[in-house]
Amino acid sequence: MLIAWIWRCFDDMTNDEFLRDLQKLADGWCERRALKALSQFLPGYFALNGLTDGFAALETALKDVLVFAKDEITEEEKKEAKRLMILVQQAIYRR
Repeated sequence: MLIAWIWRCFDDMTNDEFLRDLQKLADGWCERRALKALSQFLPGYFALNGLTDGFAALETALKDVLVFAKDEITEEEKKEAKRLMILVQQAIYRR
């Protein structure tokens, strides 16, 4: 419910699925002790408050993971981070 309003334009993904996918990334990095990825991701993840500024922080965090932790994350995680970043961008910048 926290971010329900933002996903009205996405018929193929629910809030729970979006949050589950974010958590899956974080869990994988925690299990492998991918500290660079976590240090970039967690501030944006915890800033997610359902408002535009929270989504912008998450977008920045995902970008930072892709730049600063690129050697630490798998190709699958890179694709997933990019996919989630695109969804966040669409939610922020759509009119």
